[in-house]
Amino acid sequence: MNYQINFIITVLACFVTLWVLYPFALKVRLVDRPNERKTHKGEIPLIGGISMFFGFVVALLISVPDLNQVRGILIASTIIIVVGVLDDHRDISVRARFILQIIAVLIMTSYSGVTLNSLGNLFGVGDVLLAGWGIPFTVVAAVGVMNAMNMSDGVDGLAGTTALVCFLSVLYLYYLAGGVALKPLLFVGVLIPFLWSNLRKVKKVFMGDAGSMFLGFGVVWVMIEASQGKDAIMTPVTALWIFAIPLIDTVAIMFRRIMKGQSPFLPDREHLHHIFLRAGFSDRATLYTMSSLAVIFAAVGICGYVFQVPEWVMFSGFIFVFIMYLWGISNIWKILKRLRMSLNIVSLM
Repeated sequence: MNYQINFIITVLACFVTLWVLYPFALKVRLVDRPNERKTHKGEIPLIGGISMFFGFVVALLISVPDLNQVRGILIASTIIIVVGVLDDHRDISVRARFILQIIAVLIMTSYSGVTLNSLGNLFGVGDVLLAGWGIPFTVVAAVGVMNAMNMSDGVDGLAGTTALVCFLSVLYLYYLAGGVALKPLLFVGVLIPFLWSNLRKVKKVFMGDAGSMFLGFGVVWVMIEASQGKDAIMTPVTALWIFAIPLIDTVAIMFRRIMKGQSPFLPDREHLHHIFLRAGFSDRATLYTMSSLAVIFAAVGICGYVFQVPEWVMFSGFIFVFIMYLWGISNIWKILKRLRMSLNIVSLM
Protein backbone atom coordinates (compact mmCIF):
# COMPACT_ATOMS: atom_id res chain seq x y z
CA MET A 1 0.00 0.00 0.00
CA ASN A 2 1.44 3.36 -1.07
CA TYR A 3 0.61 5.60 1.87
CA GLN A 4 2.08 8.72 0.27
CA ILE A 5 -0.23 8.48 -2.75
CA ASN A 6 -3.24 7.78 -0.52
CA PHE A 7 -2.39 10.84 1.55
CA ILE A 8 -2.08 13.07 -1.54
CA ILE A 9 -5.39 11.77 -2.94
CA THR A 10 -7.09 12.61 0.36
CA VAL A 11 -5.75 16.16 0.40
CA LEU A 12 -6.65 16.82 -3.25
CA ALA A 13 -10.16 15.30 -2.94
CA CYS A 14 -10.86 17.47 0.08
CA PHE A 15 -9.60 20.64 -1.65
CA VAL A 16 -11.70 19.95 -4.76
CA THR A 17 -14.81 19.30 -2.67
CA LEU A 18 -14.34 22.57 -0.79
CA TRP A 19 -14.01 24.46 -4.09
CA VAL A 20 -17.10 22.81 -5.62
CA LEU A 21 -19.35 23.08 -2.57
CA TYR A 22 -18.58 26.70 -1.62
CA PRO A 23 -21.05 28.41 -4.03
CA PHE A 24 -23.57 25.58 -3.60
CA ALA A 25 -23.64 26.06 0.20
CA LEU A 26 -24.34 29.77 -0.21
CA LYS A 27 -27.15 29.00 -2.65
CA VAL A 28 -28.95 26.47 -0.41
CA ARG A 29 -28.20 28.51 2.76
CA LEU A 30 -26.05 25.85 4.38
CA VAL A 31 -24.29 28.62 6.28
CA ASP A 32 -23.52 29.73 9.81
CA ARG A 33 -24.99 33.09 10.76
CA PRO A 34 -23.79 35.36 13.59
CA ASN A 35 -25.87 35.38 16.80
CA GLU A 36 -25.46 36.05 20.52
CA ARG A 37 -23.02 33.10 20.84
CA LYS A 38 -21.31 33.48 17.45
CA THR A 39 -19.40 36.65 16.70
CA HIS A 40 -18.03 35.95 13.23
CA LYS A 41 -18.82 38.33 10.37
CA GLY A 42 -21.14 37.36 7.55
CA GLU A 43 -22.52 33.99 6.53
CA ILE A 44 -19.91 31.22 6.48
CA PRO A 45 -20.52 27.98 4.49
CA LEU A 46 -20.77 24.89 6.70
CA ILE A 47 -19.06 22.54 4.27
CA GLY A 48 -15.88 21.54 6.12
CA GLY A 49 -17.41 18.32 7.43
CA ILE A 50 -18.77 17.24 4.04
CA SER A 51 -15.45 17.91 2.31
CA MET A 52 -13.47 16.02 4.97
CA PHE A 53 -15.87 13.08 4.71
CA PHE A 54 -15.67 13.04 0.90
CA GLY A 55 -11.86 13.20 0.87
CA PHE A 56 -11.65 10.44 3.48
CA VAL A 57 -14.09 8.13 1.65
CA VAL A 58 -12.49 8.61 -1.79
CA ALA A 59 -9.03 7.74 -0.46
CA LEU A 60 -10.36 4.83 1.59
CA LEU A 61 -12.17 3.29 -1.39
CA ILE A 62 -9.03 3.61 -3.53
CA SER A 63 -6.75 2.26 -0.79
CA VAL A 64 -8.73 -0.81 0.30
CA PRO A 65 -9.64 -3.29 -2.47
CA ASP A 66 -12.06 -5.31 -0.30
CA LEU A 67 -15.00 -3.08 0.68
CA ASN A 68 -16.02 -5.54 3.39
CA GLN A 69 -12.99 -4.37 5.36
CA VAL A 70 -14.26 -0.80 5.51
CA ARG A 71 -18.03 -1.35 5.31
CA GLY A 72 -18.53 -0.50 8.98
CA ILE A 73 -16.73 2.84 8.94
CA LEU A 74 -18.33 3.83 5.62
CA ILE A 75 -21.90 3.20 6.81
CA ALA A 76 -21.37 4.63 10.30
CA SER A 77 -19.56 7.78 9.16
CA THR A 78 -22.23 8.37 6.49
CA ILE A 79 -24.89 8.37 9.21
CA ILE A 80 -22.80 10.79 11.26
CA ILE A 81 -22.36 13.18 8.33
CA VAL A 82 -26.06 13.08 7.41
CA VAL A 83 -27.03 13.80 11.03
CA GLY A 84 -24.53 16.66 11.18
CA VAL A 85 -25.65 18.25 7.91
CA LEU A 86 -29.31 18.05 8.95
CA ASP A 87 -28.41 19.65 12.27
CA ASP A 88 -26.41 22.39 10.51
CA HIS A 89 -29.24 23.12 8.10
CA ARG A 90 -32.38 22.61 10.18
CA ASP A 91 -31.36 22.08 13.86
CA ILE A 92 -32.62 18.59 14.69
CA SER A 93 -33.53 17.71 18.28
CA VAL A 94 -30.93 16.57 20.82
CA ARG A 95 -32.78 13.27 21.25
CA ALA A 96 -32.80 12.51 17.50
CA ARG A 97 -29.11 13.39 17.25
CA PHE A 98 -28.20 11.07 20.14
CA ILE A 99 -30.27 8.19 18.76
CA LEU A 100 -28.62 8.40 15.36
CA GLN A 101 -25.17 8.72 16.94
CA ILE A 102 -25.84 5.58 18.97
CA ILE A 103 -26.93 3.72 15.82
CA ALA A 104 -23.68 4.74 14.10
CA VAL A 105 -21.59 3.49 17.04
CA LEU A 106 -23.50 0.19 17.16
CA ILE A 107 -22.69 -0.27 13.46
CA MET A 108 -19.03 0.38 14.31
CA THR A 109 -19.05 -2.33 16.99
CA SER A 110 -21.10 -4.91 15.07
CA TYR A 111 -19.71 -4.57 11.51
CA SER A 112 -16.09 -3.86 12.38
CA GLY A 113 -15.68 -5.22 15.90
CA VAL A 114 -14.22 -1.91 17.11
CA THR A 115 -15.15 -2.19 20.78
CA LEU A 116 -13.67 -1.24 24.13
CA ASN A 117 -13.01 -4.57 25.83
CA SER A 118 -10.39 -3.44 28.35
CA LEU A 119 -9.69 -0.17 30.14
CA GLY A 120 -6.20 -1.29 31.12
CA ASN A 121 -4.65 -1.50 34.56
CA LEU A 122 -6.18 1.72 35.91
CA PHE A 123 -5.99 0.85 39.61
CA GLY A 124 -2.83 -1.25 39.85
CA VAL A 125 -4.66 -4.53 40.46
CA GLY A 126 -4.89 -5.85 36.89
CA ASP A 127 -6.70 -4.97 33.70
CA VAL A 128 -10.26 -3.71 34.00
CA LEU A 129 -12.10 -6.04 31.59
CA LEU A 130 -15.54 -4.90 30.44
CA ALA A 131 -16.83 -8.29 29.27
CA GLY A 132 -20.56 -7.90 28.54
CA TRP A 133 -20.36 -4.16 29.24
CA GLY A 134 -17.98 -3.56 26.32
CA ILE A 135 -20.57 -2.42 23.78
CA PRO A 136 -22.58 -0.17 26.16
CA PHE A 137 -19.34 1.40 27.40
CA THR A 138 -18.16 1.93 23.82
CA VAL A 139 -21.45 3.64 22.95
CA VAL A 140 -21.21 6.02 25.92
CA ALA A 141 -17.54 6.79 25.25
CA ALA A 142 -18.04 7.34 21.51
CA VAL A 143 -21.12 9.55 21.87
CA GLY A 144 -19.28 11.49 24.60
CA VAL A 145 -16.22 12.09 22.43
CA MET A 146 -18.30 13.16 19.42
CA ASN A 147 -20.15 15.73 21.50
CA ALA A 148 -16.98 16.85 23.28
CA MET A 149 -15.45 17.59 19.88
CA ASN A 150 -18.62 19.40 18.88
CA MET A 151 -18.53 21.55 22.03
CA SER A 152 -14.87 22.45 21.45
CA ASP A 153 -15.70 23.95 18.06
CA GLY A 154 -15.96 27.54 19.26
CA VAL A 155 -12.86 29.24 17.82
CA ASP A 156 -11.57 29.07 14.24
CA GLY A 157 -9.26 26.08 13.90
CA LEU A 158 -9.64 24.81 17.47
CA ALA A 159 -11.60 21.58 16.91
CA GLY A 160 -9.57 20.82 13.79
CA THR A 161 -6.25 21.40 15.51
CA THR A 162 -7.31 19.35 18.52
CA ALA A 163 -8.25 16.46 16.24
CA LEU A 164 -4.98 16.90 14.31
CA VAL A 165 -2.99 16.54 17.55
CA CYS A 166 -4.90 13.30 18.32
CA PHE A 167 -4.33 11.73 14.90
CA LEU A 168 -0.67 12.77 14.71
CA SER A 169 -0.09 11.35 18.20
CA VAL A 170 -1.55 8.00 17.19
CA LEU A 171 0.48 8.02 13.96
CA TYR A 172 3.64 8.67 15.97
CA LEU A 173 2.90 5.72 18.25
CA TYR A 174 2.35 3.51 15.20
CA TYR A 175 5.68 4.76 13.86
CA LEU A 176 7.39 3.82 17.14
CA ALA A 177 5.81 0.37 16.82
CA GLY A 178 7.29 0.06 13.33
CA GLY A 179 4.24 0.66 11.15
CA VAL A 180 1.77 3.13 9.66
CA ALA A 181 -2.01 3.16 10.10
CA LEU A 182 -4.19 4.19 7.16
CA LYS A 183 -7.17 5.75 8.96
CA PRO A 184 -5.31 8.30 11.13
CA LEU A 185 -3.16 9.19 8.12
CA LEU A 186 -6.25 9.92 6.01
CA PHE A 187 -7.78 12.01 8.79
CA VAL A 188 -4.61 14.10 8.89
CA GLY A 189 -4.93 14.43 5.12
CA VAL A 190 -8.46 15.85 5.26
CA LEU A 191 -7.64 18.22 8.11
CA ILE A 192 -4.91 20.07 6.20
CA PRO A 193 -7.23 21.51 3.48
CA PHE A 194 -9.94 22.24 6.03
CA LEU A 195 -7.65 24.14 8.41
CA TRP A 196 -6.20 26.10 5.49
CA SER A 197 -9.74 27.11 4.47
CA ASN A 198 -10.94 27.71 8.02
CA LEU A 199 -8.09 29.93 9.14
CA ARG A 200 -7.85 32.25 6.14
CA LYS A 201 -9.79 35.52 5.90
CA VAL A 202 -11.27 35.12 2.40
CA LYS A 203 -13.74 32.37 1.46
CA LYS A 204 -13.57 30.96 4.95
CA VAL A 205 -15.47 27.75 5.74
CA PHE A 206 -16.63 26.14 8.99
CA MET A 207 -16.76 22.41 9.69
CA GLY A 208 -20.22 22.60 11.28
CA ASP A 209 -21.71 19.87 13.45
CA ALA A 210 -21.14 17.45 10.58
CA GLY A 211 -17.39 18.04 10.73
CA SER A 212 -16.98 18.06 14.50
CA MET A 213 -19.00 14.85 14.92
CA PHE A 214 -17.17 13.18 12.01
CA LEU A 215 -13.80 14.05 13.56
CA GLY A 216 -14.98 12.93 17.00
CA PHE A 217 -16.16 9.64 15.52
CA GLY A 218 -12.80 9.26 13.78
CA VAL A 219 -10.90 9.92 17.01
CA VAL A 220 -12.92 7.24 18.81
CA TRP A 221 -12.49 4.70 16.03
CA VAL A 222 -8.75 5.25 15.68
CA MET A 223 -8.03 5.26 19.41
CA ILE A 224 -10.05 2.12 20.13
CA GLU A 225 -8.27 0.28 17.32
CA ALA A 226 -4.92 1.51 18.64
CA SER A 227 -5.52 0.63 22.30
CA GLN A 228 -7.31 -2.74 22.17
CA GLY A 229 -6.19 -6.30 21.45
CA LYS A 230 -2.84 -7.96 20.99
CA ASP A 231 -1.74 -5.43 18.36
CA ALA A 232 -2.35 -2.38 20.58
CA ILE A 233 0.26 0.35 20.22
CA MET A 234 -0.89 2.32 23.29
CA THR A 235 -2.95 1.90 26.45
CA PRO A 236 -6.46 3.26 27.04
CA VAL A 237 -5.11 5.77 29.56
CA THR A 238 -2.75 7.08 26.86
CA ALA A 239 -5.86 7.92 24.84
CA LEU A 240 -7.22 9.95 27.77
CA TRP A 241 -4.12 12.15 27.76
CA ILE A 242 -4.11 12.53 23.98
CA PHE A 243 -7.73 13.74 24.02
CA ALA A 244 -7.40 15.50 27.39
CA ILE A 245 -8.38 19.10 26.58
CA PRO A 246 -11.86 18.59 25.04
CA LEU A 247 -12.59 15.65 27.36
CA ILE A 248 -11.74 17.42 30.61
CA ASP A 249 -13.41 20.66 29.53
CA THR A 250 -16.66 18.96 28.46
CA VAL A 251 -16.96 16.71 31.53
CA ALA A 252 -16.23 19.64 33.84
CA ILE A 253 -18.82 21.85 32.14
CA MET A 254 -21.47 19.11 32.25
CA PHE A 255 -20.70 18.47 35.94
CA ARG A 256 -21.10 22.17 36.74
CA ARG A 257 -24.41 22.36 34.84
CA ILE A 258 -25.78 19.34 36.70
CA MET A 259 -24.72 20.85 40.04
CA LYS A 260 -26.66 24.01 39.09
CA GLY A 261 -29.74 21.94 38.24
CA GLN A 262 -29.38 22.67 34.51
CA SER A 263 -29.41 20.35 31.53
CA PRO A 264 -25.86 19.07 30.87
CA PHE A 265 -26.50 19.67 27.15
CA LEU A 266 -27.48 23.32 27.56
CA PRO A 267 -25.36 25.58 25.30
CA ASP A 268 -23.47 28.35 27.06
CA ARG A 269 -20.24 30.37 26.96
CA GLU A 270 -18.43 28.71 29.86
CA HIS A 271 -16.03 26.48 27.94
CA LEU A 272 -12.30 27.06 28.27
CA HIS A 273 -12.03 28.82 24.90
CA HIS A 274 -14.86 31.17 25.93
CA ILE A 275 -13.03 31.98 29.16
CA PHE A 276 -9.84 32.80 27.26
CA LEU A 277 -11.81 35.11 24.96
CA ARG A 278 -13.60 36.84 27.84
CA ALA A 279 -10.27 37.26 29.62
CA GLY A 280 -9.01 39.33 26.67
CA PHE A 281 -7.28 36.75 24.48
CA SER A 282 -7.74 37.12 20.73
CA ASP A 283 -9.12 34.22 18.68
CA ARG A 284 -5.65 33.36 17.41
CA ALA A 285 -4.07 33.62 20.87
CA THR A 286 -6.78 31.32 22.23
CA LEU A 287 -6.16 28.85 19.40
CA TYR A 288 -2.38 28.85 19.92
CA THR A 289 -2.66 28.54 23.70
CA MET A 290 -5.16 25.69 23.69
CA SER A 291 -3.37 23.89 20.86
CA SER A 292 -0.13 24.12 22.84
CA LEU A 293 -1.88 22.67 25.88
CA ALA A 294 -3.25 19.84 23.72
CA VAL A 295 0.27 19.06 22.48
CA ILE A 296 1.65 19.10 26.03
CA PHE A 297 -1.01 16.73 27.36
CA ALA A 298 -0.58 14.40 24.38
CA ALA A 299 3.19 14.42 24.92
CA VAL A 300 2.66 13.47 28.57
CA GLY A 301 0.51 10.52 27.51
CA ILE A 302 2.99 9.38 24.86
CA CYS A 303 5.98 9.70 27.20
CA GLY A 304 4.10 7.78 29.88
CA TYR A 305 3.56 4.94 27.45
CA VAL A 306 7.06 4.99 25.92
CA PHE A 307 8.81 5.06 29.32
CA GLN A 308 6.43 2.44 30.70
CA VAL A 309 5.04 4.53 33.54
CA PRO A 310 2.45 2.32 35.31
CA GLU A 311 -1.03 2.85 33.94
CA TRP A 312 -2.48 3.49 37.40
CA VAL A 313 0.04 6.29 37.91
CA MET A 314 -0.92 7.89 34.59
CA PHE A 315 -4.60 7.52 35.41
CA SER A 316 -4.12 9.04 38.88
CA GLY A 317 -2.28 11.95 37.27
CA PHE A 318 -5.12 12.45 34.81
CA ILE A 319 -7.71 12.49 37.61
CA PHE A 320 -5.56 14.99 39.54
CA VAL A 321 -5.41 17.27 36.48
CA PHE A 322 -9.18 16.99 36.07
CA ILE A 323 -9.82 17.92 39.73
CA MET A 324 -7.45 20.88 39.50
CA TYR A 325 -9.13 22.01 36.28
CA LEU A 326 -12.58 21.72 37.85
CA TRP A 327 -11.45 23.80 40.83
CA GLY A 328 -9.69 26.33 38.59
CA ILE A 329 -12.61 26.76 36.20
CA SER A 330 -14.99 27.24 39.13
CA ASN A 331 -12.80 30.03 40.54
CA ILE A 332 -11.33 31.38 37.32
CA TRP A 333 -12.49 34.97 37.68
CA LYS A 334 -11.20 35.20 41.27
CA ILE A 335 -7.88 33.76 40.12
CA LEU A 336 -7.64 36.22 37.20
CA LYS A 337 -8.57 39.14 39.47
CA ARG A 338 -5.81 38.26 41.95
CA LEU A 339 -3.36 37.71 39.09
CA ARG A 340 -4.12 41.16 37.67
CA MET A 341 -3.73 42.72 41.13
CA SER A 342 -0.35 41.00 41.57
CA LEU A 343 0.80 42.18 38.16
CA ASN A 344 -0.29 45.75 38.94
CA ILE A 345 1.64 45.67 42.23
CA VAL A 346 4.74 44.38 40.47
CA SER A 347 4.47 47.09 37.78
CA LEU A 348 4.29 49.79 40.47
CA MET A 349 7.41 48.58 42.25
